[in-house]
Amino acid sequence: MSKQDNEPKEVPIEFSDNEEESAASDDTLASDDPPESDDPPAEGDSDRLAALQAQIDALTQERSMLLDQRLRTQAEFENYRRRVDRERAETYARSRAEVVLELLPVIDNFERALASLEHSGNDAKSLHEGIELIHRQLNDALAKFGLQPVESVGQAFDPNVHEAVSAEPSEEHEENTVIAEFQRGYRLGEKLLRPAKVKVASTPEK
Repeated sequence: MSKQDNEPKEVPIEFSDNEEESAASDDTLASDDPPESDDPPAEGDSDRLAALQAQIDALTQERSMLLDQRLRTQAEFENYRRRVDRERAETYARSRAEVVLELLPVIDNFERALASLEHSGNDAKSLHEGIELIHRQLNDALAKFGLQPVESVGQAFDPNVHEAVSAEPSEEHEENTVIAEFQRGYRLGEKLLRPAKVKVASTPEK
């Protein structure tokens, strides 16, 4: 074997200038991508699209209906609130008028008593009778609205309706018995307006 046969030989690489062969090669490489289809949607897809559109239309209609109901409810509530405020104001004004109307006779009798004093001079008896009449009328007028005095003298001391101002040793009364009233207490219905200020009996020191 000669030395020339053992040397490596260069193998030429051939490039094809044929465009058709090159295009065929590209098509072969692109054949892995899914093919695009221009076929119309299947009948099942059309049915699903129609069903979705119908559902969208139904939801849109329901949303409009709920919005309309909300606006009407809000308007009705505003009308209700205004009506309640108006009725409350009318009731308050009517109550005030009833109270004032019941007290008007008291003012009338005060005016009559003052006029009587002008004509009779310093008549203490007429003045006393006039004041008694006015006091009775005023109590009667207020009693119509539920005002009632709190019973005190002779009753057992009740911290719920009595306020002890002082205490006095007493052998005549049991301990914690109310023996004097400094200011009368009143209830309006079941509610205590003010407690009675009282003096209570205590046990004498021995």
